[in-house]
Amino acid sequence: MNASTKQPRATNAPTTVSRRRLFAWTGSAVAIGAVGAGGAAAVLSPAGAASPAPVADSPTLPGPVPFHGIHQAGIATPTQGHLLLNAYDVPGTVTRAQLTATLKAWTTTARSLTAGKLVEQDPTISVDGDPAALTVTVGIGGALLDRLGIARPGPLAELPAFAGDELEERFSGGDLVVQLCADDPLVLAGADRALRKAAGATVRPRWQQAGFQGAAARRDGRTTRNLMGQVDGTNNVSTSERARSGPVWVDATDPGWLTGGSYLVVRRIRMLLDDWEKTPLDHQEKVIGRHKHSGAPLGSKLETDPVDLDARRPDGSPVIPADSHVRLSHPNPGEEMHRRGFSYRAGILPDGTSDEGLLFLAYVKDPTTSFVPVQHRLAQHDALNAFTRTTGSALFAMLPGITGPDDWYGRALLS
Repeated sequence: MNASTKQPRATNAPTTVSRRRLFAWTGSAVAIGAVGAGGAAAVLSPAGAASPAPVADSPTLPGPVPFHGIHQAGIATPTQGHLLLNAYDVPGTVTRAQLTATLKAWTTTARSLTAGKLVEQDPTISVDGDPAALTVTVGIGGALLDRLGIARPGPLAELPAFAGDELEERFSGGDLVVQLCADDPLVLAGADRALRKAAGATVRPRWQQAGFQGAAARRDGRTTRNLMGQVDGTNNVSTSERARSGPVWVDATDPGWLTGGSYLVVRRIRMLLDDWEKTPLDHQEKVIGRHKHSGAPLGSKLETDPVDLDARRPDGSPVIPADSHVRLSHPNPGEEMHRRGFSYRAGILPDGTSDEGLLFLAYVKDPTTSFVPVQHRLAQHDALNAFTRTTGSALFAMLPGITGPDDWYGRALLS
């Protein structure tokens, strides 16, 4: 999440208040009954439904995020408040034609849902037509390309083993990934169900991760905090750096089917919060390399101040410790990443400790030259490792954008 002021989302939505939000403001409640049907992603018209009356001086609601473009939405889009990240396996008996049909069905369903239209698979959740800035972002894993007989791009090579990883199969890997983001978890729930139904038996759920961001920080453009209380996302890749020649988007030097796409690195990082909260504040700040309250680098005043890795104390020791997270994660040229992380809370483990932490998502042009070298440094030397455990890991090629009404996810790959 970028520390700079957020950009407003593009909106084509009317300024009338949706029924769901109007009832929330007034304290009213209503039960709406509807029956969902399976099958293709036909769009249902809410004809005959009463339109809500405009409310004077009501705030402008976030409208639909544009679905069509050279890049998929949900990557450079300003980060929404809620995440559902789904990985799927494709059984070996599934044919290329069946996979194509599923990706086409996902495209049709996502196009409708992100516009706030009802879909046959699940008409009840989105009945009031407020998409809550929903985005649907689809990617493919390297193992599926291997089975399809399609050459795997070099950057999609399996991530290497990193020191200290405690990876669990139930949180790792996958043939396909669908990233759902929105400002309303109810919208995410409906979109998730609709896309699962659209896929039918072609895919099998492998894992799902749910995440969130702090609402207050997102409202005023501040960098959000993670569950350790630290600002998380300072010095992120800027909008200008996400241009075609930057560190995020794949260009024509890679396979043509991925031009305009990106690579997504997923890391599920459990935080040992009981241990962290017992740690004195001054030691926490040395571990991170930033002041906890302001987010400023040690020795500085503001969060956005440059990280001075050469600053020394009177005794000659570095102001920012050699094993601090900030120092070790500071990117060398070519190692920049667009981070889009979310906090997660997944309940209580059998030993009574909590399973909560960070869903680290990084979009990059080439993970082998960006994420991998940075992660090797962190794995070997980061003082933060004493307070975290990485339990999940995955890498996907995120497909190019849907450029028009006849386009679909993976068309350049599978046609």
